[in-house]
Amino acid sequence: MAEIEYEQQGGIARIVLNRPERKNALANDMRQQLTEAFRQADEDDAVRAVILTGTGDSFCTGADAGRMTALDVKGSRNRLQRNAHTLIKTLYNIEKPVIASVRGNTLGIGLSMMLACDLAIASQTARFSCIFMRRGLAPDSGAVFFLSRLIGQARARELVYSTRFIDAQEAAAMDLVTKVVPDAELEQATLALAENLATQPTYALAMAKKMFQFSLAPTLEHFLEYEALMQPQIHQTQDYREGIAAFKEKRDAKFVGR
Repeated sequence: MAEIEYEQQGGIARIVLNRPERKNALANDMRQQLTEAFRQADEDDAVRAVILTGTGDSFCTGADAGRMTALDVKGSRNRLQRNAHTLIKTLYNIEKPVIASVRGNTLGIGLSMMLACDLAIASQTARFSCIFMRRGLAPDSGAVFFLSRLIGQARARELVYSTRFIDAQEAAAMDLVTKVVPDAELEQATLALAENLATQPTYALAMAKKMFQFSLAPTLEHFLEYEALMQPQIHQTQDYREGIAAFKEKRDAKFVGR
């Protein structure tokens, strides 16, 4: 069974994270498959709206540390740019509206992907966390870029520094998600919104999307370049190694500040 599924019905493409046994945690090869799926949707003129969702009880719980190998600074930078950054830029730059349909845990790069979408519908079971610090990492995949623009730097800092979980209602109050619906209604509510968007003037929607992007400075590409310079250095720290070890051993991390 494919870990990334691509389905198309009429003018709507559904891109599905299909690794429920790992709560849709992303490995590097899944990032590459997602990138290709987004490119396929973008290049297909028959596709006029895109849904991104996950199977099981979670949207995406972040990166799968168990399928990542240790690299030096240069290798880590290349991997970040080649995989996560390529994925986020491809998703963000699709010239069609993209809807995130989320339930359960949405963490780390899962949160970044949701924020890179145009709209997000969450079920009442959804929970969100910018969880990177618990792994001894600074945020990546554009999380700070998106959060600071959506909710302002003060609230973005609080979410990043605390790594606390917020529920669907708080996420809606912060404007992180567009709408909250009962879990049983999530699929239908998402489909109804996608069907409506698929009847709109697709090129005009694409140009409106570009206008929103051009209104931001610096660009996502500039921001991700800064990430790529900083994050690989963090991978060499003792705290990062402790964060990953604690995650694998299911215990609280004991950071020492170096």
